[in-house]
Amino acid sequence: MGSVKETTMDYIINVFFRQRWNDPRLSFTQFNETLTLDASVVGKIWVPDVFFVNEKGANFHDVTTANRMLRVDPTGTILYSTRLTLTLACPMNLYRFPMDRQQCGLKMESYGKTEADIMLHWKWTRPVEFDTSVELPQFYVENIRTNRTVQNYNTGQYTRLTATFDLQRQMGFYLIQVYIPTMLIVILSWVSFWINIEAAPARVALGITTVLTMTTQGSAQGGDVKVSYVKAIDIWLAVCLLFVFAALIEFAAVNFMSRQDKNHDKRRKDKDEPDKNENGKVIPQREDYATLRQRTWLHHVKNVSLKEEAPPSEKSEKCSGQQRPAPERERNKSMDRAKNLDRLSRGLFPLGFFLFNLMYWNAYLLLL
Repeated sequence: MGSVKETTMDYIINVFFRQRWNDPRLSFTQFNETLTLDASVVGKIWVPDVFFVNEKGANFHDVTTANRMLRVDPTGTILYSTRLTLTLACPMNLYRFPMDRQQCGLKMESYGKTEADIMLHWKWTRPVEFDTSVELPQFYVENIRTNRTVQNYNTGQYTRLTATFDLQRQMGFYLIQVYIPTMLIVILSWVSFWINIEAAPARVALGITTVLTMTTQGSAQGGDVKVSYVKAIDIWLAVCLLFVFAALIEFAAVNFMSRQDKNHDKRRKDKDEPDKNENGKVIPQREDYATLRQRTWLHHVKNVSLKEEAPPSEKSEKCSGQQRPAPERERNKSMDRAKNLDRLSRGLFPLGFFLFNLMYWNAYLLLL
């Protein structure tokens, strides 16, 4: 058995195709030995018209001579063996790729003779012999099953012999090339949670690099097997991309929270700063009529007795009660919120990825 291709949904197999039947016209009694005839005799005797139903391509082997064998025993029983290389169709279900199992068949029928003319049977013992020393690059053969059915066509009923190869995909290649690298990329994206919030270039560069790496990895693997449905490897790559993208978005949120009060202080400072002309001198503000009248009234009552004034302690208490929080205190509070989000992400992201791995591997390796 050769390579199994998911892209073309077929596989290549090299077989020694042996057929045995009885033709009384070729029996002999002169001696009791089996005759081995030249392959050219095949064109002069009757041979079953067997063909491969799911064959996409085939060829005989002629090096160094035609790889054919013909034997006849005294009873007229003929053994005809030929070496073939077949490319056979194998429809695959790739929902669980690359943790999938496939069943590839070899189907044989008589092309022109119905069941009334010829009946095909498997050999009773060891109908299919497989060379166990042959190792496939991505699969290993779990089992070989044989079956005999009758197919109904418009031209009649025909006997079909089917050999089914149960194949289990080996995940070693995909573990090394896909799963482990993408897992490390996701873990690498979490490093930004430990980088200082003020180091924006470092965190942005790390986030963008991990996102682009995941995108490249997904594009490289998505081009191998193109189907219209979602495969197991597609789910893995999509979730890993979601995790690294979420890590980048988390920094955007942290950066916004840490700068929120700084921007507020800047706007308040710009609002309180007096207007200046081109020479840098302060432009005096014009007073309206209400303000001028108030200042005149205050001028008349400035000589009022100090008894009517509040005690100094009360005045200080009123003033202190109206004081705004210090800008430094507000900035610290905003920075604390940003740091708390980073600390929370350090635990939530690994926990979420661990739970996803738990569900993913259980679903595809154990439950399905």
